[in-house]
Amino acid sequence: MGRFSERGVMAAFFQNSESKSLAEGLWPRPKILSALRKRYKALDDLGEESGFAIYGVTDGDVRFAVVMAMVEGAKDQVSEVGFLARFSGFNLSQSQLDSVNRNLHISVASFHTDGDLYLIGGVAAAGEFKEGTFLLILEAWRRDLLVILQSMSLSQTLAGAHPAAQLQTALKFATNRAPESESAAGDLFAAYAGGARRAMASCGVCGGRGKTGFLAHSCDACEGSGFVAARRP
Repeated sequence: MGRFSERGVMAAFFQNSESKSLAEGLWPRPKILSALRKRYKALDDLGEESGFAIYGVTDGDVRFAVVMAMVEGAKDQVSEVGFLARFSGFNLSQSQLDSVNRNLHISVASFHTDGDLYLIGGVAAAGEFKEGTFLLILEAWRRDLLVILQSMSLSQTLAGAHPAAQLQTALKFATNRAPESESAAGDLFAAYAGGARRAMASCGVCGGRGKTGFLAHSCDACEGSGFVAARRP
């Protein structure tokens, strides 16, 4: 998304509204507001700034801004409608962010220079405003929010999410120290796989999978374990 101030976030996303021609389409701001109030119970007028009308929405526990690019000299006419949600303190890796962006509908997610995660979406006014179509746009934005919220919830590690990992007694007992030598690591595997005195190897018939064939039947050679006694040299 590049480097920009918070004030310029939406301006950077939008094209310059003054350069929009009437042929590209304009939507009446009162009709947009009517649709927003029909969809959301909590809609706050946050004022105007740098040619944009800004509204705050609280939808459940999620807050985001709806930003409208106004036409100079005709503030009741809107050339673009944008959406901005900012997430602070959530853990999300770059690979997870890339996956999020592949699944978004009308938005782009990016880490901001302040370290927070920004979800920015928008549509340009085109043709006659139709409330039903605009409500579908709001639904697409909701899906984008769900995509990023789900990804952030899944970014928690198992250790942080599972109650068992919070129990110090269980953690202390379940700790497995790394062996000092490579051969000791092999002994640990052999002991767990089939007894300390029995060397084990992956089954050559099923390749260690434990199943064979298109219908994935249990492998007879290893009885479904994926391991067999290693041949003596």
